[in-house]
Amino acid sequence: MSASWRDGLPSEVLTDIDTLFGTGLGVAQEQLADHGAFLPAALVTTRDGGLRLVVVSPDDLDAQATEAAEVNVDGMIEDLYATLRQERGDFRAVAVISDIFLPEEDADAIQIAVEHSAGVAVSAIQPYHHDDDGKWSYPDPFVDPQERLVWPDQEPVEETGSPEG
Repeated sequence: MSASWRDGLPSEVLTDIDTLFGTGLGVAQEQLADHGAFLPAALVTTRDGGLRLVVVSPDDLDAQATEAAEVNVDGMIEDLYATLRQERGDFRAVAVISDIFLPEEDADAIQIAVEHSAGVAVSAIQPYHHDDDGKWSYPDPFVDPQERLVWPDQEPVEETGSPEG
């Protein structure tokens, strides 16, 4: 990941962001290795520095659903953000983990959208591939700016540099 977006950020903010990125990527990679897919989830850094997993149930699955059933992933992500906004006073930072498709690369990717209460919002995107031998590969992630959805009115921390480079 590029270092320039990190310039000027307090060390506690960077530690929270790095922890959420690392843990989120690890959780997603583990789910891919074990199940070949994963549903959206969130990780939060609590005010006291603890980590907590936040999940929501897909509302379009019933007891008769099969593994091949379509899940309203966008609805799940909306529900996660609604939950995070409601409880944001308990958090220093949040990360929403989702499985996305990158059409320009014709590749699937893990997206970790991190937002910190200090005003920083960035997204790490890590493409992934599964070969015929069952091996997973994860090229280096890249970082993009992220819209602030949990703390939309929070003034950002003074930053120098850009997320791209």
